[in-house]
Amino acid sequence: MQLAKWAPTTRKDGAPVHWNELLDPAGEPRAIYAPLFRRLASTPRAALRRTDEQLEATMREMGVTFDIARNRAWGRRPWFCDLLPQVFTPDEWATLERGMQQRMHAYECFLRDVYGEQRILRQGIVPLPPVLGSPYYQRAARALRPPGGRFLHLSGMAVGRNPEGAMVVKHHYFSHASGISYMIQNRRAMSRVLPEAFLDYAIQPVTETPTEILEVLRGFAHDADPTVVLLSGGEASAAYSEHSFLARRMGIPLVRGGDLIVLNDRVYLKTVSGLERVEVIYSRISDTWLDPLVFNADSLLGVPGLVQCIRQGTVAVLNAVGAQLVDDRALLPFGPTLIRYYLGETPVLADLDTYWLGDLDQREFVLNDLAKFIIRPLYGERILTPDEGETFDERRRRALLREIGANPAGFVAQPRGSTALTLCYNSGKPRPRHQDHILFALHRSEQDCVVFPGALTRVAEPGSFFTASELRGGSKDTWVVAAAGTRSDLGRRPQRDVHAPSHHVTSRVAEAFYWAGRYLERARSLAAMIAVIESLETEELNSTERTLYRPVWNRMLPPLEGGRAERESISSAAGRYRLTFDAPGSGSVFSSVARATDNAESILECLSNEAWGTLSHLRSLFEGTARHARLSPEKRTALTRRTCQQVTELVAQFFGMAQTTMIADGGWRFCEVGERLERAVITANALATMTRSLLRAAGPARDHAREIQLSAFLRLLNCRDVYRRVYQMRIESGPVLEMFGRNTMVPRSILRCLTQCRELLERSQPDSAAGLQRTFAGIEAIREELVQTDWDHLAEREIEEGPAADGELLRRIEGLLDRVLGIHHLISDGFLNHQIHMRAADQPLLTGFSHEV
Repeated sequence: MQLAKWAPTTRKDGAPVHWNELLDPAGEPRAIYAPLFRRLASTPRAALRRTDEQLEATMREMGVTFDIARNRAWGRRPWFCDLLPQVFTPDEWATLERGMQQRMHAYECFLRDVYGEQRILRQGIVPLPPVLGSPYYQRAARALRPPGGRFLHLSGMAVGRNPEGAMVVKHHYFSHASGISYMIQNRRAMSRVLPEAFLDYAIQPVTETPTEILEVLRGFAHDADPTVVLLSGGEASAAYSEHSFLARRMGIPLVRGGDLIVLNDRVYLKTVSGLERVEVIYSRISDTWLDPLVFNADSLLGVPGLVQCIRQGTVAVLNAVGAQLVDDRALLPFGPTLIRYYLGETPVLADLDTYWLGDLDQREFVLNDLAKFIIRPLYGERILTPDEGETFDERRRRALLREIGANPAGFVAQPRGSTALTLCYNSGKPRPRHQDHILFALHRSEQDCVVFPGALTRVAEPGSFFTASELRGGSKDTWVVAAAGTRSDLGRRPQRDVHAPSHHVTSRVAEAFYWAGRYLERARSLAAMIAVIESLETEELNSTERTLYRPVWNRMLPPLEGGRAERESISSAAGRYRLTFDAPGSGSVFSSVARATDNAESILECLSNEAWGTLSHLRSLFEGTARHARLSPEKRTALTRRTCQQVTELVAQFFGMAQTTMIADGGWRFCEVGERLERAVITANALATMTRSLLRAAGPARDHAREIQLSAFLRLLNCRDVYRRVYQMRIESGPVLEMFGRNTMVPRSILRCLTQCRELLERSQPDSAAGLQRTFAGIEAIREELVQTDWDHLAEREIEEGPAADGELLRRIEGLLDRVLGIHHLISDGFLNHQIHMRAADQPLLTGFSHEV
């Protein structure tokens, strides 16, 4: 492997332009990277390319994404992790560890001061404008006691190397430690695809990070079995994948503002079993959106009344309200001052030179040589100045000056050159990129601050200086080499009684699972019908069979919702192609798969990686449908058949995988409830369709035509062999009605599906749940009708002999369909619509009122 061409470059004065993380000035690998380079150099390029592709596929299967815009057919951009990890020596890491601990301590003292006595402001050591004038200074926080007396509990900090190789602090992520999950997921993916590389190093583990965080969160509750939740902005958040991963690994509910409610100065979680008290909230949304009654009144992300609960001490929110102030870039230059003032120490890590443009002198200094600086807002990852290779013409310069002039206090400037050069593999070849790192630390107690032995190493896109994930940056796994004879103290927790904490399923999670189950069953049923017809079309059907089969086919499709226009015919190859691949909203297989995966993606924290990997494979079948226009009719037909067969297999694989890899809690059971109810609806709709068709051909003279229609009906539902095994007789309408209505041995039987729904709900909910009793009553009414009706007699009277004047059979079948559809409303009203059920002990303000609000 030739590396000399990537050797560090220097300016005319001999100073390096950028520090090279991997190579020394002679172009040779630095000692810590030598084993990696030897291993990669001995690997053929084709093998490296395959490993790189495997790493990307692994990230996709694990559901690791980061995106700021859902501008692709399936939304989010897969996370990029490079094959070549970042490696820190023990000495390098010891310096970074001390530097972060020192800085967190100093800024914690600063927050306590500025939200308290404000000594540092009164003494003029830090000017007032960047503090009290900051949009992130929350005056409401002055009246709030932070959890455990601390503002900062879980924090991040971005560092980079200057051209001389020294680590400097670039930015604080003290209030929201964004990136922890990516640090862990990078390690998991790398250990899967390149396990042999780990043999050359003694790498400190990061797998216990979520458990460590959970221990700290639970420590702020008074209850021995507290409810801890992670508050997220939802799927619109670019880092929603991270929120899902952390909630899943900590085993706590991932909630949005609408999942919580404040009653009597306490926070409650809306679950399918009623309200559950919440004692600790790990917040991943900005203070600005946390409580619309105190902060931004337009916020739909927060919880009205939450700040009052914090004030009363009934809930702990971490990090504390007001902590976001120290992420303001205008305060970054004061880091050394704060360390000396509060701690009386010399800074371990220097700051990257940062100029606040709200100060006239600093602003003039920057504007006089604007090309040397990167202009950024006080918070966030937006960059106003051009990237590497972009032109900075006069028009763009004037636009930048106008934006700065409109609000100079809203921007800072930092010099270029704070990122080191590294190498990333692309198609088996190394390519140069820029990188920096985000470190993460957790305060376990006042004197115990642990820096997790890893980092999120961010790498820029090719040809860019900007490493932020929001600017399409990628990442590397980060290895911290353990010093000889040392051990990480992560995971060294005191012994305690082991017990399983309560698992609460929110109404939103149950609803997402429920609709995922329904849409997956709808997709499977429609795909199976299309696959059966494609198979039948290859057989030699005579004209009579074609005439009788095709009308049954079209009427048998799963019902559309909302009274939408009729869908494509299933009788032609072109119609079946459109029924498979038409865009979402059309009632196609694609539409059902898209809706199912959208629902599943909204609850990633509840899915196992194996189950989500199956869904990822399922939705990948429909990527690139625009290219199908160039296919011949024969190839489209083959594609339709192959895709529908894969859909039926993958849906079954998903349910099987989920049952063997996921917790059988109330959330997952709602997915199974949705699947069974959808199957019952499709069966009831098919019975109504078949009955109408058979009544048109009623009478003894039409026996052969009815048998052909019944055969088509059974084949379309994949139940012809089931009928033969159960009844061992020629196909007749009465036994068919009985089989699909009440024969509990038959998988598609309405009674079997609804009985399974009842059993699943019974295992998920307490017997006293009002919604449960109403749903059971509705199912029991259907069961009694199915069991008590003599379907064989009605079929013989109205179909075999001729239609009866009163039309009792069709009326009963259509009524049955309406009642089966009505079960959905009972389930929705009882469990999915965020109804509030309170225990009497929890509702002092509602005494004398109904327990259901």
